Amino acid sequence: MIKLNKLYLGVFLLIIAFCFLIGGFTQFFIGVPNTVLSYGIIGLFFIFYTIYVVVKKKVFVDKIVLLFFLFFLLIILSSIVNQTKVLKTIIYLIFVFVPLGSYLFFKINQKERYISTRTISKIYLFIACLQLPAILIQNFGYDFLVQFNNSSQAIASFDFMFGTFFLKADHALGFFLLLNIFNIFENNTNNSITKMPKLVVFYLSLTILIAESNITKLLLILFYGYLIYKSFPKKIKTFGVLVILFLTPLVFSQAKKIKAFEREIYFFHQEYNSKKSFSNYNRGIAKRPQVVITYATMLPLRVVGEGPYSYFNVLKGEFTKTEHFSQLIWVYADLGIIGLVLLILLLYLLVNSFKLDRSVKFILFGVVLIYAFMTTIFSDLAIMITLTSLLQNNKKIRQE
Repeated sequence: MIKLNKLYLGVFLLIIAFCFLIGGFTQFFIGVPNTVLSYGIIGLFFIFYTIYVVVKKKVFVDKIVLLFFLFFLLIILSSIVNQTKVLKTIIYLIFVFVPLGSYLFFKINQKERYISTRTISKIYLFIACLQLPAILIQNFGYDFLVQFNNSSQAIASFDFMFGTFFLKADHALGFFLLLNIFNIFENNTNNSITKMPKLVVFYLSLTILIAESNITKLLLILFYGYLIYKSFPKKIKTFGVLVILFLTPLVFSQAKKIKAFEREIYFFHQEYNSKKSFSNYNRGIAKRPQVVITYATMLPLRVVGEGPYSYFNVLKGEFTKTEHFSQLIWVYADLGIIGLVLLILLLYLLVNSFKLDRSVKFILFGVVLIYAFMTTIFSDLAIMITLTSLLQNNKKIRQE
């Protein structure tokens, strides 16, 4: 008889080790490709799930799994309509297998309680605390360490601060640190995760500020702003919002008189309009907002998209238009408006499955959408593992 609890623990530790601790090391020093590591971990997800189904004689299906199945069918449909090469389609399915595999693996743990939520939280917090010394070593030792680069990637100094994560995984690292901070604020009742929450939060915040992910820094500042706002009594919060709404037009009109601010407004209007955005899109230099403006104003609506990897030709390793991409942009280009709606709905259901306060769910959903606009989160193992495991079952952590 297979002892599923011990098997689950072994697979969990192996996955966490490669995603959060030694993945970047094996890529950089040994030269193991990211693709090999990713598909190996995906394989572990589904191998365990298969063993679980065989032993328990039950299949886990919910609305999130069904929605991923629809997402899978849409990829096949778009591929057929656009006559996409089979190999492209197969590779593109990583956008289903990574999030679905991660979700199923940790959903099983939520049902069976093989590993306690407290244990997972403590393991993740330990890994989070390792990132600052790793980043500092990478930052100050770049000139020396880069000589040992055996990966197939050229790594600039600003891409080298990946901590113990995969190469160039600054967004994944930032997301991981940010959710650890969320976890402490939400789930550290009776100091169940750490006995020094204020010190740990300060330490993790410092790590984020030193790391390379600027969007994570901004989100951290906004989160602290929300905490400050939340600390005020309800009447003061309401009055404060009204004052801000009243003063915003006045402040904006006065700010326009400042030359530096006026130049920024002029730059914004010149760069982020439909004509300039479309021009940059055709030249292959459009930034993410310009890509969105182009799709919204200059190009016809895409229903099922132009097929898997139409935005980026994975077989040639070339972008067809612009090098700025994200999960939201990529899915709309390849799978159309139907794919975009399915993607956003999947992200919403994933966040909504957490037992969190409504306001925290709203904030977390916003955070996830922002990362989805910055990177391809459905193919990022570190982001999906963090999202599907760290905040799950949080109400029970207080009872463990």
